Amino acid sequence: MKEKKAKTIKAVKTRLKKTLPEKISIVIDSYEEFLKKNMPDDAKGFSAHHAACKSAVTHLETLLKLARWTVDENKDDRAFDESENDIWKIIAEAKVEKDEGDEN
Repeated sequence: MKEKKAKTIKAVKTRLKKTLPEKISIVIDSYEEFLKKNMPDDAKGFSAHHAACKSAVTHLETLLKLARWTVDENKDDRAFDESENDIWKIIAEAKVEKDEGDEN
């Protein structure tokens, strides 16, 4: 399926605002599944495991920054309010939104 290309920043923001909650939740689920696997005992495997974890966290942080960027300054959007520094609360809210969407 070929998607329509966004021609303005506003169109990009609108598209991201619709799709990011699900993408954030997918990253969280993937990271949690990865963490359930046994951590390697050898130094090389251990290092690779931690590098993968750092990469996942960086990916999640980037998606959350994009989500904050999509917030319309004229609306009160508590999910990504800059005054809330608790990333885990934001993550939990994203998971709840995804779970609610899965039920529909």
